[in-house]
Amino acid sequence: MNSTMNRREAILRVGGILLVIPAARLLMACGGDSGSNSLHFTSSNDLNHTHTVDLSNADVSTPPAAGKTETTSFDDSHDHTVTLTEADFQTINSGGTVTITTSEDETPGFVHTHTFLFHK
Repeated sequence: MNSTMNRREAILRVGGILLVIPAARLLMACGGDSGSNSLHFTSSNDLNHTHTVDLSNADVSTPPAAGKTETTSFDDSHDHTVTLTEADFQTINSGGTVTITTSEDETPGFVHTHTFLFHK
């Protein structure tokens, strides 16, 4: 058995790694754990922009009885709110997906909402 790697094997291994890195970054940007204490989510693209929102891991693992309203990122000169119930947090914590529509931006000529898919 030859313990050295030939040029063809090295190119194939490096090429495989280079293909995996962008795919992993794209999947991580769609939702899930953004680091230490929160889950990070990106909304649907409506009127050529998106918003982001974070849910704390504490709220997901121990849902607030009254639910919670979070404010999205400020993009395209406005933000939105999303309201999750205790049951929504429980669904997310158990591995399910919850679809929430944001509050409406009422800017004349640009009235719209966004959709978030919340999951672990």
